[in-house]
Amino acid sequence: MATKILFYTAIDTELSNVSNAVRNICSKCGSIVNIAARSKRDVDDSKKEKELMNLALGSDMILIHLMGGTDSLPVVDKVCEIAEEKGIEIAILPSSGENYQELFKMGTLNQEEYFKVYHYVSYGGASNFENLFLWISNKISKTCFSVIEPKPLPWEGIYHPDYGDEIKPETYIQEKLNEKKPIIGILFYQSYWNAENLEFMDDLIKEIENQGGAVIPVFLTASKNDELGSKGIEWVIDNYFMQNGTSIVDAVINTLMFSQTVATPTFSRVAGGNFYQRLGKPIIKAILTMTPYSDWKNGLQGFGPLDVVMSMALPEFDGDIITVPIATREELERDPLTGAVLTKYVPIKDRIKKVASLSLNWAKLSYKPNCDKKIAIIFHNYPPRNDRIGCAFGLDSPVSVHKLLTEMKNEGCKVEDIPENGKALMERMLSGLTNERGWLSSEEMNKRAVGKVHNKEYEMWFNNFPLLPQQQLEKSWGKPPGEIFSSGENILIPGILLGNVFIGVQPTRGFLEDPASIYHSPDLPPPHHYLAYYRWIRDIFKADIVYHIGKHGSLEWLPGKGNGLSEECYPDLVLMDLPNVYPYIINNPGEGTQAKRRSHACIIDHLIPVMTRADTYEEMADVEVLIKEYNEAKSMDAGKLPILRTLIWEKVEASKLDSDLKITKEEAEKDWEEFLEKIHSYLYDIKDCLIRDGLHILGQPPEGEPLVEMISALTRLSNGSVPSLRETLAEFLGYDYEELIKNPGFYSPEISSTYAEILDMIDEKSKKLIKAFYEEDFDKNKIKDIITNIFGKETVKLSQVMEFIGEKIVPALNGTTQEIENCIEALGGNFVSPGPSGAPTRGRVDILPTGRNFYSIDPQAMPTRSSWEIGVELANSLLEKHMEETNAYPEMIGIIVWCTSNMRTGGDDVSEALYLMGVKPVWDEKSGRVKDLSVIPLEELGRPRIDITFRTSGMFRDAMLNVMHLLDKAVEMVASLDEPDDMNYVAKHVREEIEEKVSKGIDLNKAKEEALWRIFSDKPGTYGAGVSDLVTSKNWKDEKDLCNVYVTWGGYVYTRDTYGLEAKDVFSSRLASVDATVKNEDTRELDMFDCDDFYSYHGGMVAAVKALKGSLPHSYSGDSSDPDRVKVRTLEEETRHIFRARILNPKWIESMKRHGYKGAGDFSHMVETAFGWDATAEVLDDWLYEELAKKYALDEDMQEWFKEENPWALKNIVENLLEAIERDMWQPSEELKDELREVYLDIEGELEERT
Repeated sequence: MATKILFYTAIDTELSNVSNAVRNICSKCGSIVNIAARSKRDVDDSKKEKELMNLALGSDMILIHLMGGTDSLPVVDKVCEIAEEKGIEIAILPSSGENYQELFKMGTLNQEEYFKVYHYVSYGGASNFENLFLWISNKISKTCFSVIEPKPLPWEGIYHPDYGDEIKPETYIQEKLNEKKPIIGILFYQSYWNAENLEFMDDLIKEIENQGGAVIPVFLTASKNDELGSKGIEWVIDNYFMQNGTSIVDAVINTLMFSQTVATPTFSRVAGGNFYQRLGKPIIKAILTMTPYSDWKNGLQGFGPLDVVMSMALPEFDGDIITVPIATREELERDPLTGAVLTKYVPIKDRIKKVASLSLNWAKLSYKPNCDKKIAIIFHNYPPRNDRIGCAFGLDSPVSVHKLLTEMKNEGCKVEDIPENGKALMERMLSGLTNERGWLSSEEMNKRAVGKVHNKEYEMWFNNFPLLPQQQLEKSWGKPPGEIFSSGENILIPGILLGNVFIGVQPTRGFLEDPASIYHSPDLPPPHHYLAYYRWIRDIFKADIVYHIGKHGSLEWLPGKGNGLSEECYPDLVLMDLPNVYPYIINNPGEGTQAKRRSHACIIDHLIPVMTRADTYEEMADVEVLIKEYNEAKSMDAGKLPILRTLIWEKVEASKLDSDLKITKEEAEKDWEEFLEKIHSYLYDIKDCLIRDGLHILGQPPEGEPLVEMISALTRLSNGSVPSLRETLAEFLGYDYEELIKNPGFYSPEISSTYAEILDMIDEKSKKLIKAFYEEDFDKNKIKDIITNIFGKETVKLSQVMEFIGEKIVPALNGTTQEIENCIEALGGNFVSPGPSGAPTRGRVDILPTGRNFYSIDPQAMPTRSSWEIGVELANSLLEKHMEETNAYPEMIGIIVWCTSNMRTGGDDVSEALYLMGVKPVWDEKSGRVKDLSVIPLEELGRPRIDITFRTSGMFRDAMLNVMHLLDKAVEMVASLDEPDDMNYVAKHVREEIEEKVSKGIDLNKAKEEALWRIFSDKPGTYGAGVSDLVTSKNWKDEKDLCNVYVTWGGYVYTRDTYGLEAKDVFSSRLASVDATVKNEDTRELDMFDCDDFYSYHGGMVAAVKALKGSLPHSYSGDSSDPDRVKVRTLEEETRHIFRARILNPKWIESMKRHGYKGAGDFSHMVETAFGWDATAEVLDDWLYEELAKKYALDEDMQEWFKEENPWALKNIVENLLEAIERDMWQPSEELKDELREVYLDIEGELEERT
């Protein structure tokens, strides 16, 4: 009778060897064993788990081979119970030797037997499995077959299809060195070699060689295991890719999954010793996807959540440059002998060509002398106007590029005729051809063009495009070459040449060229000119490398798969195989990750601008002074009080502070002391807000006073175990910081001060401390003296913070020079080290220094435990605020969920949403990953479960699909609860909708499915909400138009079973039932007036709700910039807060004016964004428009500054203000209207003269 063996493995490449082993046994010995083999994919639902347990019941021996612990078989405990109950032999085996002791105890074999089995399975190969099964037959069935002991196979070695089995590494490597070609190292798993699953490797090796490279392909087991004999990846790097401590390869193609340098990456864990850094060459991540070819090729999703985690997110922790899939895992057959589904990696030929070519282009940067290198530098330009060239957030892009050019010249690059400074560079750019061509004749455009593509050449390129994009381009833009930048027989190229350096503006995306498309085509392809432009860069200018400057361009957002791009995806079609270096602000991991995953970008992260306290100014300062006088008069000169009350109210009214606080004079006078407390707290909140002090310049650390301000901003909050400087100082001076910050306006007679004045004093003292430390060159030995000199005594806690400043913050900020240095390192074809990302002022000094290739977060760790605490606070604060506004709970909340903010926080928005529904995550204790959800009982929750409509960004969809599935599961869990309607709005609404749909004749199952839909996002393959494009195009009438676009772009539902199904009617229905909307901000390093996406998503939702419901919803902005003190404001309150703290603040205005052209362009964008917010959400009072007009358009000094630096910015500012008047969004005086019209005519005339 045959011995029945159940073999389960989490490593499905083993199955082919198991199958071959069984065949060998059958041919030699007959049917003496009956093997049932299964892999992880065979046990992915409860039905299949039951099948596995039935197989276990009928077995004589059970072997379970795990990978990464018992999570790789969730029912392992149940299988062990079956084995124990039935007396079945069982062995649980690890994929490495690390945790074998725990697993050994779960089995029945003695230690000698266990290790024998462990070695058979770990060594692998058909021969070892054959002897394992014979050994089991002898043990169980008492047969007497001859059995060979476990035989180790090579754990690492060189493989080449033309070199046979025995390749001597030293001989092979020397042969490749002698070829004097760029050498590409390849890393791939030993298990592929062992299973002869090598077709993709054969193709990759041959393609690199065909393209002129040499290859050192190395198979390995990544983990070092002394017991088994595997030496691990670090040894492989040192011994196959290096000689005498120096790299012998010029680039490495990595096909391995997971992170190799970080053992268990959870939230922003800092990488330790990175051996890739020692190697010093680019690591190109080529992806072996578990997605079948037909699903990948025919869909727009790209990869599933596991591929995203294992082959993108985690390798980014190592500094890998993320590319495309080179092979798909295909099911070959179900093996008739074992029942195993056998799989194989099948190569994708054109993607292999892409990866080979990209890798060689990176490698060639090591070979080519700098003086011969051609370099393209691309300024982003959206909207495509002359005021917005170089529109990188937080970065003085003209000055930064000028600095980069200077450094390139110093490094031997041929950079000719460098303009004197950033201003001169922009003047040169603007004297050439730009995207704004309305002022120019055809002749002038031809004259200014830096290059031309002949129509026939573009047609040749076009005819080589894949058929699908050819059809899409012709449908949208006509036959090539189209009309945009087409002149006679040529397509014109904007930009300038400085020797071997081309500086250009990214081509126009197309929506503003065809405004009607915004209403119906979120997947509009880029115009012909866009593709011609980048091909000119590669094939005519012959660039070796391209730099995209700052956050962010349009390339990585072009239509196509979310990740794992094909040749039909526009980012891939446009950028091709050009090495792409992308300086990017460190606090935007989401959009930077988009560039990494959809345009193979090597990020060079840059510092945020210096952050400073807003302070007070003008009438708000006057009010503060009067309040101080009033409080002093109470004890010193009570006769002054009536006059001071009058003066205070006059100033409050003149500065519209009464409007901010929604209080009348009569109400204020009822309890004047309470009113003073309230107004002073409000003024302190504005005064203490962090704002940007100008812009960052690439590679330039803050110095002098800005350095003091930056250190102050970075120490406001605690940094890990290092306490907040301000809180430490408060404690040192004898104050309860929490009491002070909770009610700053409170006047204490005992100390004759308001708490706000105490807080101001603490802030002043903290900066005095930092400045004194700065003057001592941050010498640690001087800390005690500095503290004693200022305060008369010393304290350990304060010294700890000062040491942190000197030992961590200052060196980290000084490391900002790496930004330029690593731009040059990339130019040399060298490795750029990875680093974490986030908002430095949110207690994240640990993410500095900048200049690194940032990574984000393990999506399976979202939401993190810390984000859960903050999410709960956000939810409670939101509901409390809404109760204040309406005296009721909202039944349905519309929430905007972006990738970037959740990557920064670890999932605050996700946590808030879960808690609003009354659900909480269940974390795995070891890994910190979320493994399940649990319902919070109503008794514990203490309120109704709130229903939610999610509008997520396309980037969130692509990077966090597993989290969307988690949210979808939460909705279903809550909807299935048997609870009263008034305590479970989710279940209430689902039941009502099912009943309504069924009454209309809709199938019950379909009604149930649709009633649960809550998570909406962009159309597959597209990004954005569309509303900002519509507002910018001026092609709209009212909120119905805005709603139309919002629903058209975002009306696609995502569930665990549905990917991007069009569901515009359901989305409209959800929006029509929204009572409140919310979008949270987790940092003051940027705000909702910094980017049009803010109003496009959130303002767009507000406008859509109004259009569908007939009234504006209550809308909120959550503020967790200080995670310990979460606040929620209405959108109107947040608007006034930002206007007072930053936009109308002379301190910010003057700081931006230091940056000339770029500062002016950012002013222009801010006014445009403010207009967009009012157009969508109606948040700007008339006085705010008036202040904008006075400060930015009508002030004569400001006008002169604009004319000198960026007159196009002034034109756009005035255009937006006039449009607000024309649309009846603002009702100014006739006099003010006339002044604005006069300014517009004046600036328009001046621009006509200039061009």
